[in-house]
Amino acid sequence: MKKHDRKTENKIVKALNNTCNELMSDSVGFCWLTHFVDYADVSKSLRMVCVFDTNLSLAKAQREGLAQAIPSTVERYLKKEGILVFNVESAVYLDTEENGADVNSPGWCRKYSSS
Repeated sequence: MKKHDRKTENKIVKALNNTCNELMSDSVGFCWLTHFVDYADVSKSLRMVCVFDTNLSLAKAQREGLAQAIPSTVERYLKKEGILVFNVESAVYLDTEENGADVNSPGWCRKYSSS
């Protein structure tokens, strides 16, 4: 990884850690998030996956409007770090552990990293 890419990654991680902390306090059932990026074109390639524990928790977050607010929360923290995303609404995905979300599963990761 190039030095510039490492700096960009650190900014993304900082922003997503802040996002994660906020979502954990606001959304019952939210567990973790991860991201995938091609450093050659961060603004168009960055994908973030927010993972809830169960489908029921995700459905509740969607009913209460919390899930719809996630992209703007992500965007706010990324902007603070100077990271701009072309279309944040289409760059944020929601999934659940109940549906097999597992960052250690190559198949699961490919589902989002090649989107």
